[in-house]
Amino acid sequence: MQTGSGDRAIVAPGEELGVEEEYLPGDNAYVDSGYVKSMVLGVAEWDRVNHVVNVRPLKLSLIRPGQIVYGKVYYFPNDKVAMVRIFAVQQQDGVRRIQPETGILYVAYASEERIGTVYDAVGLGDLVRARVLSSKPPYHISLRGPLLGVVETRCPQCRAVIIPSSTVSRLTCPVCGFTFRRKTAPS
Repeated sequence: MQTGSGDRAIVAPGEELGVEEEYLPGDNAYVDSGYVKSMVLGVAEWDRVNHVVNVRPLKLSLIRPGQIVYGKVYYFPNDKVAMVRIFAVQQQDGVRRIQPETGILYVAYASEERIGTVYDAVGLGDLVRARVLSSKPPYHISLRGPLLGVVETRCPQCRAVIIPSSTVSRLTCPVCGFTFRRKTAPS
C-alpha cells in the first residue's frame, strides 16, 4: 500500500493501494472490503489531486475490442450465457496463442437470428471464432458476423468431431446422422 513519498510503485494483483475513503479505484483497480486493490501486475499511480489510483499493466493485453479471437466453450451458468476460454488472437501475420482469458457470450450476441437459448448457437467444448466487444476481462464476445461462429464441434450423440464447411445452422453428424443446431463459421 502507498503510504508516503512517491506517486508510483510496482504492484501485484490483489495488493492494497489505499482505502476507499481516501482513493477511488481507477483503471485496473477495484474495491474489496474497504480497500482499493490492484487487478493486474503493473505500476500503480496515485493521483493525489483527484484522489484516484490507477494501475498501468506491465504487460499489455493482446485482446482489444473489435479483434477476432479463438476460444473453447467450457461452462453454461444458465441458458442465456456461455463462458469461453479465449486461447488465441487473430493477427495480421496469422493466429497467435496467448495466456488464456475468460470470454462471456450472451445469447443476444450468439447469432444474427433470434434464438431462445445459447445452446442453439454453441455447445460444451465447441471451438469458436468470435469478435471482442469489451476492453477488460472478462471479455464480452460476439458470434454475429458471416465469418464468426463454431469452427469445430462434437456430435452430442456419438461425440464425433465435426468441422463445419459452411455457415449452415443445422449440422448433421456424418457418423450417426444426428441433426443439431449451431451458429457455424466456415473453416
